[in-house]
Amino acid sequence: MREQASKELRLPVLDQQTVTVLMGQVLGRQGIKLLKWQVHELSGWTGSATNGVYRLAGTGLNQDREVEWSLILKVLSRTPAGKAPAGSEQEHVLYWKREALVYQSHLLDNLPGGLRGPRCYDCLEHSDESIWLWLEDVKEHYGPRWPLEQYARAARSLGQMNGAYLAGRSLPSYPWLVRTGSPRGLLEHSGWMWKIVRDPSTWQHPLLRAAFPLPIASRLLELWEERNILLEVFERLPQTFCHLDAWRGNLFAAPQGDGQHQLIAIDWAYPGLGTIATDIGDLFAPSFGLFGVEPCDPRTLDTVIFENYLEGLQAVGWCGDRSMVRYAFAIFAALKYGCFLHWLYQIVNEDRHASWERRTGHSLDECLQNQAALIYYLLDLADEARYLINSV
Repeated sequence: MREQASKELRLPVLDQQTVTVLMGQVLGRQGIKLLKWQVHELSGWTGSATNGVYRLAGTGLNQDREVEWSLILKVLSRTPAGKAPAGSEQEHVLYWKREALVYQSHLLDNLPGGLRGPRCYDCLEHSDESIWLWLEDVKEHYGPRWPLEQYARAARSLGQMNGAYLAGRSLPSYPWLVRTGSPRGLLEHSGWMWKIVRDPSTWQHPLLRAAFPLPIASRLLELWEERNILLEVFERLPQTFCHLDAWRGNLFAAPQGDGQHQLIAIDWAYPGLGTIATDIGDLFAPSFGLFGVEPCDPRTLDTVIFENYLEGLQAVGWCGDRSMVRYAFAIFAALKYGCFLHWLYQIVNEDRHASWERRTGHSLDECLQNQAALIYYLLDLADEARYLINSV
């Protein structure tokens, strides 16, 4: 029997035969009797082409034994409700079919470094300009906050993946891959936010005054004004294959039968060419800012990620200049996460406070104190990058 969650779902009714076949794929055996199943919509999915993410879970009868199963349905659409259209051209950074093409290409089947994507059970394109991706329901070993040792493992894995292509492995050549992972386009698109930074009244908000006892507006503006010079150097550095959104929310330490766990990355909407250390810039900043690491200071997390990333690069035979890698990491993290100030817009628009708290599971004061610690550190990284720029 079908048991639908109480929340109204934005997808057609799923028939029992379809669900039975999918259940058999998850369990690795057909002929199992479907007993019951449920659909729940997952919140927090805001990709440009994402029109809903759902978990299907249920039970089946296998030789008189009841077994549990689950999987994920991700619905892609060129024009998700309430959002600007995603790109319809392959070269567009927000090309709406890219994630489906990634799974159909089997690009993720043999990635270096032990990283893999979730298993894809089926990929179906519908007449309403939507694509349904039936994916593995990946489990997490640690929960939302990883310990530092897991960040070390993830950074080494990303270093091995990036480094393998730098050391001679052929880069994938699919025409729909992202051509550049530079944050230049994102920064220009968000230029409107700098009116808020320049407005002195912004920094008189009580929450911001409490979070930033040392003023940061002038340092932020200096970084913004120098972005093109810094990016010109960044974009000339070695390019490799990247996930391009490898933060904690898209990474799982998945348990394995031997007591170990494997790094699995979801949300393959943006993979393609990126500058060395781009993936660890994403691993570092948003993971810290959105409470994805056990309590520590930003410098500690930076050190763990960066040193283990270097180990990963070296493990696959790439032994380039440390200062160059450090510049790439520092300026990418500082520019992308120190200049994309969506959190500042949310603070000065108080009707958005509740949604921020719901998303993070923390009070607004906690969120802002954590963000302030990150921003201070990112501005220090920008200073470090300025010092290193002449050595790369």
